[in-house]
Amino acid sequence: MAASVREKQTVALKRMLNFNAPPLKNTAAEPVWKVLIYDRFGQDIISPLLSVKELRDMGITLHL
Repeated sequence: MAASVREKQTVALKRMLNFNAPPLKNTAAEPVWKVLIYDRFGQDIISPLLSVKELRDMGITLHL
């Protein structure tokens, strides 16, 4: 079954927010800092695809 446009957008957004790499389980590696300025323009794009909880679960710190 083909993926919908929304699924493709979600996958692309997650890949972008993860620096174009597959998600890694942080063990003893150096921490990676991700800060997302979640302004109105970003909200319009991201909020239909990912919730704030999902972003935080990905290790992204949000400035709301």
